[in-house]
Amino acid sequence: MSATVCIALIAGTLEVPLPTDAMTLVWMHTVEKTLWEEDYRIVQGALILEQARVKGSGAGMDPPAGAKWAGGWWRYTPSLGALREVTLANSAYAPGYTICWDGACRKLQTMVPIGIPVSIQPRPCYAPSHPSP
Repeated sequence: MSATVCIALIAGTLEVPLPTDAMTLVWMHTVEKTLWEEDYRIVQGALILEQARVKGSGAGMDPPAGAKWAGGWWRYTPSLGALREVTLANSAYAPGYTICWDGACRKLQTMVPIGIPVSIQPRPCYAPSHPSP
């Protein structure tokens, strides 16, 4: 088997590998009820936040300088640099997160227990060295 790097969701002792190196994190702002999206990709073993989008502004969520309004979203490229991990509160008191990859989306709570903080990290994933018949 050969190792590649995938995105993994880690909640306590549970590790859920996603068979991808790119994902979109989606959530609803708890006060303004405005949709947010962030696109992450693994680059040289670290997570890079490539682009973020927000459907509106208000209550501490004004788009940053340089954001452009296009297609109903404020779009911008955060300058965070390489990230070792992204931590999500995964609270039972908020609408929750959705994770999208390879054209499909799943609610975070269907993959890990709600109420346990979740860390999104690059992790080795293993693919067969020969294709399955």
